[in-house]
Amino acid sequence: MSPLIEKDPILSSLWRYWDAKRGHRRMPQRREIEPAEIPRLLPHLQLVERVEDKGYRHRLTGSAVAQGYGFDATGKFTQDVLSPARHEVACRHFSLVFDAGRALFTSNRYVKGGFLQVMISRIILPLSLDGASVGVLLLGHTFAAPTDEQPGRGGAVEIDSDEFQFLEGPPTLSLVPPARVAAAR
Repeated sequence: MSPLIEKDPILSSLWRYWDAKRGHRRMPQRREIEPAEIPRLLPHLQLVERVEDKGYRHRLTGSAVAQGYGFDATGKFTQDVLSPARHEVACRHFSLVFDAGRALFTSNRYVKGGFLQVMISRIILPLSLDGASVGVLLLGHTFAAPTDEQPGRGGAVEIDSDEFQFLEGPPTLSLVPPARVAAAR
C-alpha cells in the first residue's frame, strides 16, 4: 500500500476494499461494489461519471463529502458547483483516471485570505461497467483542518496546490501550481 494513504483509515480501507474486489484485473466492475460491505466508508465516497460532450457529473455524494465541501454535488456537473480553477483541477484528475484506468491519489490545499483552510486528500478509483474500460469513478475523500493557522477573513476559498500520484506508480508526487494546471495539459 502506498505510504500516501497507509495512515489514513478511510482512504486505506477504501484502497484495500477496491484492491480486493479487482483481484488480478486492472479494476473491479461497478456491480461488485457492495455498499453493505463498507458502511463506515459511505459518508466519504463519491461516484463520478463522464458524460460525453457535457463533462463530469457527480452521481452520488456522501454526507461527509457534502459537509466538507459545504454542498451536496449529487446530480450536478463539476462546472456547475466548482470555481473555474477547482473545476480544471478536478477534470484533470478525473481524466487521468478515465484515460489511464489507474488509481490516483490527490492532495489539495485550499486557502482563504492567505491562510490555510483545509487539506483535502482523496483517492480516485476506476470502476468498469463493461469489464474492460473505465465507466465510473469511485472517490474517497478526507478533510484535515489546520490547527495552528488563523482562519482567513473574507474572500473565497481558493485552491492553492495540486499534488497527485498514481498509486501503482513510482513514489513521487507531481506538484502543479493551479495557475499552471491548464497550461500543463
